[in-house]
Amino acid sequence: MIILSGLIYHPVIADPYLEDDLGLWSPIYLEAPITERILGKFEVNSRIQENITHINQLIVRPSIGYKLNKNLSIWQGYGWNTFYIPRFLREQRLWNQILHEKEFSKLSLVNRFRFEERFIQDVEGVSLRARYLLRGLYPIGKTKRWGIALSDELFVNLNSHFNGPQAGIDQNRFFIGINRKLSNHADLEGGYQLQYINANRPKVDKLNHIILISLYIYLPQILK
Repeated sequence: MIILSGLIYHPVIADPYLEDDLGLWSPIYLEAPITERILGKFEVNSRIQENITHINQLIVRPSIGYKLNKNLSIWQGYGWNTFYIPRFLREQRLWNQILHEKEFSKLSLVNRFRFEERFIQDVEGVSLRARYLLRGLYPIGKTKRWGIALSDELFVNLNSHFNGPQAGIDQNRFFIGINRKLSNHADLEGGYQLQYINANRPKVDKLNHIILISLYIYLPQILK
């Protein structure tokens, strides 16, 4: 499914008119369980574009979740987004998601469906967007400290706004990388992400080649 999705949104198939760019994204994820069922997460994500010369975006994203069972959880979050290219722009988001995580003998699989309510500067009304992420992590070696990570995420706008997002496919992100377990409380992951953005006409579509370096920090449970 991931490979087919990557092929479907490959720029040669999707649109011959594209802008290419090289970027560096370096998100930090902090996970802190509050109780056995109540979970807390915090994300800071900086994104550098323009061939890794200018900061394009900064995201701060706190959230709280509730575990329905061992594998399934529901989440409520908030996002503060600032954009700097081609001009300064603010966006606030409320989002809800369902997260399913499953551990197999040699594979960790994540299915995530997220629904976003976007409040974008200079755009009247609320822009609605759905996102679906499929991610797999395959450990390497007996110690399982190294692993291969593979994921694909599809973004779809659900409504249209004048001078804002238009209904339909918004973007697709395909990622492949290496995961390194630093300890029981931290993972480091690095790799390549291909981001295809379906721009509103008359703008041309974008193809971003992203160097993605992520740090995951896991804190012990706060209340026992």
